[in-house]
Amino acid sequence: MRKIILLFVSLILMVILFGCSSTGQMVKPNKNTEVRERKTGIINENFDLSVLDENELDLKKTISPESKSDNIDDLLLQTPDEQPLPEEVDGFRIQICAVSDEEKAKQVQRDAIFQFINEEVYLDYHAPYYKVRIGNCLTRYEAEQLQQTVIKQGFADAWVVRAKVKPNSDPPVQNEESPPNLDKPE
Repeated sequence: MRKIILLFVSLILMVILFGCSSTGQMVKPNKNTEVRERKTGIINENFDLSVLDENELDLKKTISPESKSDNIDDLLLQTPDEQPLPEEVDGFRIQICAVSDEEKAKQVQRDAIFQFINEEVYLDYHAPYYKVRIGNCLTRYEAEQLQQTVIKQGFADAWVVRAKVKPNSDPPVQNEESPPNLDKPE
């Protein structure tokens, strides 16, 4: 038993000794070995700015494509009313249809566009349904009023849904002029 323990301890010592050894040769630097110096930077203190001719400099004004104004003063002097509105905010729409058939959804959308000329009509796809929605209502009350109008126009299953809406969308303006009368000769 003692021999086994002695053998086991010897084995562990050999593993430790071999584990601490290095694999590469140690090289001492000699005369032929290149020693690199670290250079911090070269400063030319002999440069004279007064000798530089300003007419030689060709400076061109460039406008960044990201720039929205040529004049920074215009941007700084904007009033809060001129600040752009967010593209979409939380609001409500009236959903009139949710079907899995795209063609049927497009037909319902066309009908809604003709019936609700002053409202935006959207066709959204949320798997697996195509949903036809009307309006950009910022308040629930406004949405419920639109819902009553939609129901009166024949969409009995219309309901109010939460959605991201466009706050600054102006309804399309109808042309005030009457269409030309084609039956009447001029």
